[in-house]
Amino acid sequence: MFGSILKLYYSYFSSNKETYVLLYRVLGYCPSNLGIYKQAFLHNSVAQVKEGIPTKLNNERLEYLGDAILDAIIAEMLFKKFPFQGEGFLTEMRSKSVSRKKLAQIANDMGLQNLLMFDQAISNNPTALRTMGGNALEALIGAIYLDKGYEFTHQFIRKKILGVHLDFDELKDITENFKSLLNQYAQKEKKELEYKILNTEPESKIKIYIIGVHYDGNEISKARAKSKKVAEQLASEKACQVLNLL
Repeated sequence: MFGSILKLYYSYFSSNKETYVLLYRVLGYCPSNLGIYKQAFLHNSVAQVKEGIPTKLNNERLEYLGDAILDAIIAEMLFKKFPFQGEGFLTEMRSKSVSRKKLAQIANDMGLQNLLMFDQAISNNPTALRTMGGNALEALIGAIYLDKGYEFTHQFIRKKILGVHLDFDELKDITENFKSLLNQYAQKEKKELEYKILNTEPESKIKIYIIGVHYDGNEISKARAKSKKVAEQLASEKACQVLNLL
């Protein structure tokens, strides 16, 4: 802790002192590789071209990495928290824990909006800003993993997110009916909505259901689970994300 404070003190005299201070308030430590943390908050709307790199520099790759790591850590925590619950319950709980809506809320509570870098034309779009915050949180987790490793990232999520911004006991009592939300939207927009079982074997023999959501004649999402009901909810949540309903 003392080393982190000392580093912050020296960083205060750098040209990036404001970023160091903001990150220290969010993370509780001073980053070793500031560049990768700055990238975590760099939206595609202001992506940077860097010499020698064929693609524009933004937070999308870090978001991809952080999403996978967050999923794994939350899955492990739920597995240990609820030792007698089945796969369907655990899958639904993980889905609620890392939903776009929940991640956006956590990002806002953590104050990540103060670090976001994006085109100011987006500032009048609250839905885009919420999505951007949740994506930046996943990118931040990816940056922490690359800077500090898996165990440190695990501890960060446990100490800084779980119990502070994410309560499993509270979350398990919340019912988020994404299927209902999707149905209401389809009716409002006068679009056809259909759920299809994508498995090729007879339904009586299906052990893992793969459900596809078809909206206006196009498949926009799919998900799998042991329960048909859970698979429909997971596919509905993904469809809601595609349609920017969350």
